[in-house]
Amino acid sequence: MNEIECLRETGNHDEYLKKLASKANLNTVLLKWGETKFSKNNPMILIATQENLEELKEICELRDLKVLIALNARRDFKIVGELKHYFNIIFGFIDLSQEIDYNTPILINYLNMNFSTHSIKLDQLSRDLNKIFEFTQSELLKVKDLHDRLIKVRVDNLKGITVTSKFMAGEKSGGEFFDMIQKDQDFLFILAGSDNYIVSSLILSEIEILKQTDSTINLREQSEHFLKMLVKYASENNANLDYCIVNINLKTLKADCLLRGEGFLFYQNQLIDFSKPCSITIKPSEKLYFLSSGAIKNLKLLNPNLQLMNFYKQNADKNTRDLINEFFFEVSRNKSGTFLIYDALMNVIEVDRNTLYEIN
Repeated sequence: MNEIECLRETGNHDEYLKKLASKANLNTVLLKWGETKFSKNNPMILIATQENLEELKEICELRDLKVLIALNARRDFKIVGELKHYFNIIFGFIDLSQEIDYNTPILINYLNMNFSTHSIKLDQLSRDLNKIFEFTQSELLKVKDLHDRLIKVRVDNLKGITVTSKFMAGEKSGGEFFDMIQKDQDFLFILAGSDNYIVSSLILSEIEILKQTDSTINLREQSEHFLKMLVKYASENNANLDYCIVNINLKTLKADCLLRGEGFLFYQNQLIDFSKPCSITIKPSEKLYFLSSGAIKNLKLLNPNLQLMNFYKQNADKNTRDLINEFFFEVSRNKSGTFLIYDALMNVIEVDRNTLYEIN
């Protein structure tokens, strides 16, 4: 095996595909959608768009060997949900808007797991196996480092509300994500994660769909539908699912929190676990602190003696950014490698001091 076939609509990503293939010492065979000369035995990358979705499904039905699906940008992750019936033939998804090093590990793993005994000579495989493993590990470290450098402390200043966040990458499969939507006086915060790559992709897909939904539709109703879809995907794929979905009415400052997993909410000197939904009323300048399930899992394994309540009390005088950085110092101080064991997120939601709200 010395080549990989790439089906695409235009040549916009040809150079990217060639460079990606070269990372695995492969040549690229560039084909256009509609051509029928592709092989059923070679590795294959299919660049998916809404326009070629039906043809993509047909190819998946013809193939016995797995394929990689490439998406042009995060907004195209909404396509993932339409391909769920073909997950048995889809190895995974790559994002063409990311650096090449971001997608190299999944390509290498795709080749190793699906073509090592099918097309590669066994004597060559034996000689190269250690080298491939080292290369894969090296590329994985680069990807994780890229995540950690790009996503430090992030501050989102919205109308009447500020969200400060930090993410650190972990080595385990799956991932954690967060996003937020504001429509008039309604604010929606989403923190969700899974231990399954397919479900993680579907979470991103549903977030993008949610953000593009008609603005006239009630945001709270949209979030309820979003949650039903996440639970459905997790059940279908026998995957773990954690989430924290917070609806805040900026007129009344009432926050309704839908929670699931091992994470915690800290508010008014109280720790609230993610075991059941809760409702709270915020005051201007008050803060809600959210720790993801991944953050808590890391804490239990890497610094089990740290008590969360004591941590918050001891760092109450710090500003938001410094408190977040202090937490991640504590959670990662005993890690053995470059990265945490699990993805970890901490988010702080603060209602602006000058926000006007209704007094009941």
